[in-house]
Amino acid sequence: MTQNTQKVGPQGTQVFDASDVESMLAKEIAQQHCKDSDQPALIGVSAPYTGRQFLLKETKYRIGRSDDNDIALDDSSVSSAHAQLVYRDGEWVVINLLSSNGTFVNGGKVAETAINVGDRIGFGGVEFMFIHVDTAQTEELDKPGMGLGSKVALIGGTLIIALAAVALYLM
Repeated sequence: MTQNTQKVGPQGTQVFDASDVESMLAKEIAQQHCKDSDQPALIGVSAPYTGRQFLLKETKYRIGRSDDNDIALDDSSVSSAHAQLVYRDGEWVVINLLSSNGTFVNGGKVAETAINVGDRIGFGGVEFMFIHVDTAQTEELDKPGMGLGSKVALIGGTLIIALAAVALYLM
């Protein structure tokens, strides 16, 4: 006999934990990435960076909590100089910089390892997904005159559609 682990609210509405939503979002991001693009990016899959995109246009990035990092993550679980992302010999590599809370790839703690499209990379308690993106869509968000409200509406609408699709899939 299988047990139904689905959580239901008082009015019969399905209830999700934050980790459930982050996991569903990560799956949706992995399915939506642009296979024809060669623009690598980190996309946040955990709060407070959910949906935040960091395009990797250079060959080396320092990641950490302090503002002088290339990618500054304001989270107490992230060390001031936490990790590096380096493009070398045709592949991206993540290198832990002796951080307090570790660097992870797909849940496993790493010192240095190559990463592939779809991998989930954790810096302390902050998690991103490594994907390739369509630069035309990214440039659409950076157009002059596109204010923060418009960007939030566009991204929010996309996330709502993605979560609705996931909810329908789970029904």
